[in-house]
Amino acid sequence: MKSRTFLIFFSIFITAITVGLLIYFISKRVPMNDENVVGNTPGNLYNGGLFLEMDGKVYFSNPLGNDCLYSMNPDETDVKQLTSMNTSHIVGAGKYIYFYLDYSKKNVSNSKLKGLGNVSVFYGLYRSQLDGEKQEVLDREYISSVQLVGSYLYYNVDNGNKAGLNKIRIDERNQSLVTAEKLDPSCAIDGKIYYSGVDLDHDLHVMDTLSEDTSSILLSGNIWQPIVQNGFVYYIDAAHHYRLCRTNLSSGETSVLTDSRVDFYNMNEFNIFYATSEPGNQTLRVMKLDGSNNAVIAEGIFHALSLTSKYLYFKPFDVENVMYHVPVDGSDVVSTFLPLNK
Repeated sequence: MKSRTFLIFFSIFITAITVGLLIYFISKRVPMNDENVVGNTPGNLYNGGLFLEMDGKVYFSNPLGNDCLYSMNPDETDVKQLTSMNTSHIVGAGKYIYFYLDYSKKNVSNSKLKGLGNVSVFYGLYRSQLDGEKQEVLDREYISSVQLVGSYLYYNVDNGNKAGLNKIRIDERNQSLVTAEKLDPSCAIDGKIYYSGVDLDHDLHVMDTLSEDTSSILLSGNIWQPIVQNGFVYYIDAAHHYRLCRTNLSSGETSVLTDSRVDFYNMNEFNIFYATSEPGNQTLRVMKLDGSNNAVIAEGIFHALSLTSKYLYFKPFDVENVMYHVPVDGSDVVSTFLPLNK
C-alpha cells in the first residue's frame, strides 16, 4: 500500500515537473515571423532608426531623455520610458522590438537601469519585449545599420572579425556573415533587400533573403539610400550633385525630382520630405512623390528626418537635446517636440 502511494505521488511529482518545464520553455521561445515581415521603413532607418511606429504605438529615441528608448501613442500621449541606454536603429515585429544600445553615448545613472540591471552598460544589438522588459543582447558588436526581414535581423558590423553585413535569427540562433562588404540593409520589401554597392560599384542591387541571400544588379548608377515603393525606386543620385531621383522599375524611365543637393530625405505614401544645406537654400522641404508642389517647411540645416503616421520629426544640425515636429498633413506649424511634458 505504501509502495503504491509512493508511486502515485512520485508520478504526480514527475508530471508537475514536466509540465512546469514545458511551460518554461514555451514562455522562453521566440515565435518566428512571417517571411515578408519588415522591421521599419527604409526612410526612418536611413535617418538613424530613431522612430518606429508599430501596432498603434510609436517607439522612439527620446532627445530629452538621454536618447533612451521610449514609447507613446501616435498622437504623442502616454509617454513611457523603456530603457536607460542610448538607443538607435529601432526595428520590430510581433511581440518584440530590436535596437542598438551603446553605453558610450549619453545614459542615465546605472542605478536606474532596467531589464538587465548594471549588465546593460555595454553595446550591441538587443531584443526586448514591447514594454522594454527582458532585454537580451543578440550580438555584442558595434553596428551602423539594421533591418528586420522575416525572422532574421540583417545588420552591418563596423569592424573586427565580423566586419560587413551579418544576419542572426531573432531567437539568437544561426548567426552568420553574409558578406564582408559593408552593405546597408535598410530598404527591404517582400523578403528582398535593395542596397547600393560599396566595394565594387554603387549600383542598385537586390538580395533575395528567401533564396540563400543571392544578389543581382537592378539598376546602374551612383545610387545612395534607395527606397522602393509602389513600382518606383527613389534615391540620391550621387553622380549628379546628390539630387533626388526616381526610376520606374518596369520601364526604366528616370525622373529628376529636385536639382538641389539632398542631404537627408524620408517619405510616406503621399510626400517626400528632404533637407538641403546648399548655400542660400538651407531648408527643410516637402514635395509630392513626382516632385511637384515643392514647399519650405523650415529654414535651417536639419537631419534625422523621422516619420510616423501623424508627424515628421527632425533635428537641427549640431544642436544637442533638441527635436522639432510638424504634422505630416500640414495642419499646424513647426514646434519643439517635448515628450517629457506630455
